[in-house]
Amino acid sequence: MIMQRKRCPNFNHGRSNPPVRFCPLCGEVVNEAILIRECSDEEHAISRRKRNTYCLHCGERLIQ
Repeated sequence: MIMQRKRCPNFNHGRSNPPVRFCPLCGEVVNEAILIRECSDEEHAISRRKRNTYCLHCGERLIQ
């Protein structure tokens, strides 16, 4: 039996050229053309305040 994964509701998955590398909700790569970049703690704090589960730039999980 094949388990189907629930589709992420973030609109970046359906875009032809998303402006971010990682999805902020599920952490999947949505645009491989954007390079991974190293982020600071301050940038991660801003992302957490925006309630992003994953960093848009490096893919690190921000919220447990």
